Amino acid sequence: MKTTRYFSGHLFRHDLRSNLLLTIVILLIMLMMANVINVAMSIMETDMAETAVPAVGLPGAMAGFPGGMDMTFLLNRMYFTVIGLLPLFLLIVLLANGLVAGQVDNGSMAYILSTPTKRSAVTLTHIVYLVLLPLVVIGIVMAMRLASNTVLRGDPNAAETAALYAGMYVLAEALAGVCFLGSCLFDRSRHSLAFGGGIAVWCFLASLLGMFGTDKLVNIGVGVEQLGIFNRLTLIGLYDIESLSTVGSGAVDTAFVWKLLVLAAVAVVCYTAGAVRFSRKDLPL
Repeated sequence: MKTTRYFSGHLFRHDLRSNLLLTIVILLIMLMMANVINVAMSIMETDMAETAVPAVGLPGAMAGFPGGMDMTFLLNRMYFTVIGLLPLFLLIVLLANGLVAGQVDNGSMAYILSTPTKRSAVTLTHIVYLVLLPLVVIGIVMAMRLASNTVLRGDPNAAETAALYAGMYVLAEALAGVCFLGSCLFDRSRHSLAFGGGIAVWCFLASLLGMFGTDKLVNIGVGVEQLGIFNRLTLIGLYDIESLSTVGSGAVDTAFVWKLLVLAAVAVVCYTAGAVRFSRKDLPL
């Protein structure tokens, strides 16, 4: 019988089947969130267009966001750095944990390795799965949002939207690499979940706090400058919404390029380290 050394189609199909329900549920949640955000932004843009001056009794910062910022920008930033990332992070943490540590913990890894399948094929197959699945999920959400933009706002702004979702995918892969590394480091699922899930939760909370330390929110009086330190303590801080949002405009800010390269490097290093660790470790089979 031929030994599988690099990629196992049977194992890949098993990964797809075993996580299909979870993937569908998360995808539906992400589609709903993206559509709700689009509807809210469309309503806000209509209201701002009809209101020439700030409403009486409301602070200027909250009525119209003077100084080049408006509620739609804030809502879009919240979606891409907080709201839209939460279900995606949950999916990645659960998937990465179940692919290696989960299979070792429940004993299924013993069956996999009893077949003519090398450890290198196991890790590479799982890595391919973790690379492709978020790409498909994010691609579907992006396509829906472009369609929704066309219907609700008449302008899909395809270049900017594609850039933002491309950045989201690179960020997702950086976290997937970290979680995969944790899954390869630990033999117990609970330890792997604590490692990957703990980092994901920290990234999410730090991003939430750091959002109120950004220059634009500080300048309009609804942010705190000191909270900006949290943007330097999370992977999400390298997901530069402001510069990515300039793609498709006349003056593209390329600051996002090096940040996405760092995230991509994190993914590559963690995937590689995880694969090497799994190939050399003693398993309790």
